[in-house]
Amino acid sequence: QRSHPWAIAMASSVWMRSLRNALVVPRASSVAVKAGKAAQGRRSFFASKNLFSDALSVHRDTAYNNADTVWDFTPENYAKIDDVLSKYPPNYKRSGVMPLLFLAQKQCEHMKEHGNTGWIPLAAMNKIAKILDMPPMRVYEVATFYTMYNRSPIGVHNLQVCTTSPCMVAGAYKVLDGLKAHLGVSVGETTKDGKFHLMEAECLGACCNAPMMQIAGPVTNDAYYEDLTVESAIKIVEQLRKGETPKSGSQTGRHGSIGPQGKTVLLEEPNGPYCREFA
Repeated sequence: QRSHPWAIAMASSVWMRSLRNALVVPRASSVAVKAGKAAQGRRSFFASKNLFSDALSVHRDTAYNNADTVWDFTPENYAKIDDVLSKYPPNYKRSGVMPLLFLAQKQCEHMKEHGNTGWIPLAAMNKIAKILDMPPMRVYEVATFYTMYNRSPIGVHNLQVCTTSPCMVAGAYKVLDGLKAHLGVSVGETTKDGKFHLMEAECLGACCNAPMMQIAGPVTNDAYYEDLTVESAIKIVEQLRKGETPKSGSQTGRHGSIGPQGKTVLLEEPNGPYCREFA
């Protein structure tokens, strides 16, 4: 049985009125009243702050990045590609597109003709498409979706500051703001000398040693730098500027993730079971 149009309109009106009532903040106390109209009105919906970058979200041909750019994997990386593809059935080898993109990006960190920065030229994406027997557009789709892939040159040293909850409460934004002020760039930008690129990263899995950052590049090779302060983060940057290799791991000298009181549990040799020898 079909509903009459006025009945549908009435039901819609009731539903919308219920939704508005649900979004109204109740006046629970005199404190809420004194807070003014903002506290008494409807709840606001917030979106994350827009992050700006000096990188384009679409491809633009340049003299150093176009379909005719000379680019190929090294013999060592072709061996790694064979190892990657051996993990997939022959008819599913296009599943290896992500590790191959990462391999191409890491190779560019060591290619002077591509600025010694971790990025993926258009020619590299086309090469990957040919290796995997897939349309180039499919490779572009993956490379443009994930933020871990850079499709334009960035700084030689990519400073990735973790700002997820554990690092945030431990002072990650103080570290990030300190680096922004010291380098003179905002998040997503590269310094004028092309040495450093600054970005925010989601959880990097070193929450016990927060705040921390990961630095990609030909010197640090994705190393973690943990227990940071503004001063220690700037010190790391200046070491890289001088061509030195900063000490990775905790910057306070603690071993692993041991707390400030030292090791307090598992002080004796475990009773087993022990790992078997498979040799």
